[in-house]
Amino acid sequence: MYLLIIIAVVAFLVYQYTKQQSGENQNRTNQRMWGEAAHYLNLKLYPPNEQSVFPSMSGKVADLYTEVWGDFDETGHGLVFCRVEFAQHLPFRLSIVKGGFERKSAGSSFEIRGISSPDISVTASDGKMLQSFLSSQNVNILKNCIGSSHSVKITESGLIAGVAGINDGVAFYSFIERIAAAAKNLSGGHTLSITPQGKPVLAPEEVVPEICVPEPEQKPENTVVQNVTENRRPEPVPVPTPLAKPVPVSVPAPTPLAKPVPVSVPAPTPLAKSVSVKKEESAPELCSVDLSAEAFAKVLFSASFPGEKEKAYFNQQIGQSVQWSGTLKSVYPYSSDFVFGKGPGVKAAFEICEVVSGYGMKVKIKATVSLGEETMSVLKGQTGKKFAFTGTLLKFEPFAKEILLEKGSLQG
Repeated sequence: MYLLIIIAVVAFLVYQYTKQQSGENQNRTNQRMWGEAAHYLNLKLYPPNEQSVFPSMSGKVADLYTEVWGDFDETGHGLVFCRVEFAQHLPFRLSIVKGGFERKSAGSSFEIRGISSPDISVTASDGKMLQSFLSSQNVNILKNCIGSSHSVKITESGLIAGVAGINDGVAFYSFIERIAAAAKNLSGGHTLSITPQGKPVLAPEEVVPEICVPEPEQKPENTVVQNVTENRRPEPVPVPTPLAKPVPVSVPAPTPLAKPVPVSVPAPTPLAKSVSVKKEESAPELCSVDLSAEAFAKVLFSASFPGEKEKAYFNQQIGQSVQWSGTLKSVYPYSSDFVFGKGPGVKAAFEICEVVSGYGMKVKIKATVSLGEETMSVLKGQTGKKFAFTGTLLKFEPFAKEILLEKGSLQG
């Protein structure tokens, strides 16, 4: 009996030591990607401390306050988290949670078609405002964030997302840019600027038109039913100050939710439809665009939120060879890559052009190219210099404003 107890204690100590060593090794392996992401996004980088073996970062991405940190999930695997604050809070309290975040109720429970599941809780203080918030664009953003993340929390003040499996700088800062772009769209495109007196002011851009909501007495089929007290207003929430320490993630048992009430987005009224048609007419014709970097990027990224039209066009061009040039932003070798497959090879990110988005802002477009390992000696230490390159179209990332090319080579 005593022998079994001793064996169990020894096994537990070995497990704890192995887990700690694994975390430290992973931290050392990922140190480089933190520096690359901080440099590329101009974020302030904080070293590991007593609370965490991971570094952390903070600053502004897409003109929104952003924090990035690392933590471990319940199985001991490393995760990276990104929190982006809305410049303008939503006019109602909201809580959409997936994963180990605290599930603090914001009001009544709702079900959002295509999003709700036993692992995802949705509560809001006002059903009618929730329905107005659930435009087709915002629903797509929510689906993308929830579907691609290990953990997600969306409130009236911001968006937090955590993912696993990021081990290189390009994937890391692309993830941060995607979450910042999602937060910006969810909050109506507002950004936070600074006046000469140093006071923060809201800088509204073109706001996406809301879907009109029928009056409650009409009772159309499959509409939002609100179960909250009338005239109830959300409590004001101050904009939080930057955190000096990484934010810990707790994993409590989920609290029981009230019986879900179905939510769906009603068909747009003639007014909303006319606005949508007008925007579509102003979009460039896909069939008239060539494969030069500027023209191709304009088709893919001119819309505020690229959708099925852009995806269908890109899918038609996969495998086409292009010859572009751009400013080198980062380069590093890889032995195996999630997108490009088995190496060895070199992964280089180039800034190829700027595109004016649907909100009137200039957006920098990147091309990430898989090159032969011999190009490392040419590109190493050449960040900021311009290079010509070729490659075949493989994939594009709408949120990160990035085009991926395989079978690349340098020209000249």
